[in-house]
Amino acid sequence: MKYMLSLTIAILLVACKTQSNGGLSPADFNKQITSEEVKLIDVRTPEEYNEGYIKGAINIDWNAGDFEAAVTQLGKDQKIFLYCKSGTRSGNAFDLLKKLGYKNVYNLSGGITAWKAAELPIETKASAQATAKPAEANTIDFKTAIYGDKLVFVDFNAVWCGPCRRMQPFVDIIKEERSSDVLVYSIDTDKEVALAQEYQIFNLPTVILLKKGAVLYRKEGYHDQKMLNDLVTKYK
Repeated sequence: MKYMLSLTIAILLVACKTQSNGGLSPADFNKQITSEEVKLIDVRTPEEYNEGYIKGAINIDWNAGDFEAAVTQLGKDQKIFLYCKSGTRSGNAFDLLKKLGYKNVYNLSGGITAWKAAELPIETKASAQATAKPAEANTIDFKTAIYGDKLVFVDFNAVWCGPCRRMQPFVDIIKEERSSDVLVYSIDTDKEVALAQEYQIFNLPTVILLKKGAVLYRKEGYHDQKMLNDLVTKYK
């Protein structure tokens, strides 16, 4: 009898914990992340993220040391959906965001492990690249776009560059939310060596803004989301 009572209490505690950390089943999580208003955040390491992620997710590593600074660039009314491998790190991220006053935060119960077990789709770098434009086409588009009337934002980066990885979510947000104001290009300097040499890129990341062939802004180093937003607003 005591054993059954203890087991019942344990089950209730687990259920309360799941509810308290915004836990959603993979099926419910999948239904709700389809909205364009949602920010889907993978809090795992970049290495884990590159092995396979949920489509549309941006990577902000919980263990990187600057998670709070990165994620708090998002508005407190923003719908934020979090996941990690098993739900622990994303649960911790959920608790942090709730303490900071974020209202609409949700966590994938069981993490991407449960997502895979439910046979839901996973995106990989290889599959994303297969449907994306080749790097050469991207470069051609960029070189054409810089002579147009629309502002062009180019982020010169590399996969091994820590500040580049930390800045990438903000670049992605600018690309998504400011598409009416700016064309965004992310240039991997390891793949586009000639272009990096042409623009004399010696330090990463380097942000350059251009319009009608003229360089309006150029600066090396990490930019947060506010800096990027302010730049687009200033030069659009």
